[in-house]
Amino acid sequence: METPLVSMILRAGLEARVVLVILLVFSLITWAIVFSRIAFLRHAMSSNRKYRKFFDNCKSVGDLDRADASALSSPMARVGNIGVREFKRIQVDATLPGAVRDISFFLQNQFSIAAEHIESSISRTIPMLDRGVFLLAIVSSLSPFLGLLGTVWGIMNSFYEIGNQGSASLPVVAPGIAEALVVTLAGLAVAIPALFFYNYFMHRTERIESELDEFKEVLLARIKRESIERLYTQRRGTM
Repeated sequence: METPLVSMILRAGLEARVVLVILLVFSLITWAIVFSRIAFLRHAMSSNRKYRKFFDNCKSVGDLDRADASALSSPMARVGNIGVREFKRIQVDATLPGAVRDISFFLQNQFSIAAEHIESSISRTIPMLDRGVFLLAIVSSLSPFLGLLGTVWGIMNSFYEIGNQGSASLPVVAPGIAEALVVTLAGLAVAIPALFFYNYFMHRTERIESELDEFKEVLLARIKRESIERLYTQRRGTM
């Protein structure tokens, strides 16, 4: 048994059906992105919390790569791994002959390089967080206009039938108006979820970005502190 909505869709003209098919494709794209992004961001936030907890309890920056697999798969771990690499690089460079004649200059130079590399790792991580979300923005922007196009086309058909048959009776006007309303409804039904989840994902992504920026500052501070402690310990040991 056909519902009124299905009946109106089946009676719609070719132009309206083309618009409805495009909106259906947009809807499928939207929900595919929604489900994949929800799963990804949920995992990212959960693994970030595990990695940050491990970082806070870790005795040394050099031990960060010993976190469990679930924590190491987090966006924060990508930044932390670069921090570990930079921390170890500073230790190696400090042992080179003549490398630490001026301790303050050496440390300033090394920390500047480490900060640039860590910042670069964040820049490479961020696109991974909002991958595909721009498609939601496109869908939420285009869908209402496609619905409006169908609306205008349906009303044009109604006026054409009025002029063609010389009557403005309900049987003449109703099919075109129904076609217009169906396409308008479809456009809104696609645009509203796309717009909602676009803003939702952008909020989540901005939250993770803030966590990464805060972690970067804490990581750099800890790299500086541990590097200075090791460097001065080594120098005292050689005296």
